[in-house]
Amino acid sequence: MRRARVDGADLVPREAIIRRALPLAAALLLTGCNGGTVDRHDLTKDAGALDSIACEGALVADGVARGRTTVFYAREQAEELRVQTSNLAHALAVRKSIPGLERRVREKSKEAAALARVLQRLHDHPSDRTVGADVERALRRAGSCP
Repeated sequence: MRRARVDGADLVPREAIIRRALPLAAALLLTGCNGGTVDRHDLTKDAGALDSIACEGALVADGVARGRTTVFYAREQAEELRVQTSNLAHALAVRKSIPGLERRVREKSKEAAALARVLQRLHDHPSDRTVGADVERALRRAGSCP
């Protein structure tokens, strides 16, 4: 049985690996980052995602308001939802859209940014029941929550 060489002589140079992997990584990144032109279907999906995030955030905020959620869970969940919302706000702000939808897409971006600010408040005050109640009300108004 041959032993592996440890001097690196038969290894592919790092630069060659990077050159080969870079286009693949770029393609994967672009296909998974909300790219392309926004059409009515995309806008509907993004609006649904924002509603879902708002309702999930409202549930977390309700737990904070009632003292039924741990500080760690509330902080981490609010942060995760804020990041998702911020990413969506950014994507909607910079993506091209079909003619006639530009205004609605940019408005949805502003709504997403406002949601991110509300979620940041919950992240910053995960044990404050008053903040929890305020954030819950704001998120329920923003989303189509039951």
